[in-house]
Amino acid sequence: MKWNASFMSPDDAQGISSFLRLTMRLSMRLSMGFAVLVAAVLSCSLLSSCEKAIMNDDDTVVTDKEMGELYVACSFSQSQSEMTRAASVPLAECASRVQYVIMKEGSIVYSSEQVNGGGNSFGTLSVNLEPGTYRLMVLAHNERNGNAVSVGSDAFFQGYNGRATESFSYSDEVVVVKNKRKAVNCKLSRCVALVSFSSDDVIPAEVSKFRLSLTGVSSKYDMRNQIGVDAATYSTAMVNMNNWKSSAGLMTNVESFVFLPAVESVVNAKFEFFNSADELVLMRNIENIRMRINSKTSVSGSFFQADGMEASMIVDTDWGEEISINAND
Repeated sequence: MKWNASFMSPDDAQGISSFLRLTMRLSMRLSMGFAVLVAAVLSCSLLSSCEKAIMNDDDTVVTDKEMGELYVACSFSQSQSEMTRAASVPLAECASRVQYVIMKEGSIVYSSEQVNGGGNSFGTLSVNLEPGTYRLMVLAHNERNGNAVSVGSDAFFQGYNGRATESFSYSDEVVVVKNKRKAVNCKLSRCVALVSFSSDDVIPAEVSKFRLSLTGVSSKYDMRNQIGVDAATYSTAMVNMNNWKSSAGLMTNVESFVFLPAVESVVNAKFEFFNSADELVLMRNIENIRMRINSKTSVSGSFFQADGMEASMIVDTDWGEEISINAND
């Protein structure tokens, strides 16, 4: 068969060739645009399916981009004075439990407890919070693990049976910023007073038990304002005298940690001494015992003589500022 090209003029051939080239260019551009569109869609899909990690100033990742992190590290400072703070002591060396409370606008937004298990995390806390201003409160204490303690909605702490153990506290405002870590180094200060009783005279043979009552101490502790809440009376259970009897037959180191309703307070003490049949055989009242937060008051004298109590009082300087009291004045 013989090809006959005479039916198509040169102009017609040139027009068709131009049309084909234009069509090919358009097709290639459409293909490229479609590829870009598909890549963009896939990229958006991947980004939307994964939460964006945000790096903080210290390279810590906050997974929720609307939150900020509050990181707390606690230690114990032996000095009450900000100007003369002693070297910090790890919290695990002086406390067995820690209560954390965070408030915002008067309401608790976070509350937890840590028990010292010997790990490095004791005394540290990390919590994500919405941006804003908060009140951070920490109370480290030595209540036994099996004894219940409570923190109310008003951030009032109450120990087992309303009593205190050696305790340390911190309270301050913190500002949490979105996507940032707020690190707080909490240096806790001792927030209790300690009273210790010892006799100069020998315990009578018929005395086998005693009970101690303290009036003017606090049964609760205000973690926000770092002070005792009320002035009340705390009484111990009846206890065996042998646990506080020295080899010389004296009563020694009957101690009690207390929360106080003021930095310095006056406390009254009452001892009730019982025989083995739980019959009251002797009672001694000691009034106007001056006590101060972060101070130890030592009371000594004749507890068992029939002519009454003659006590002297000294405050230990290892705790805080010295107070010396003569009960006969």
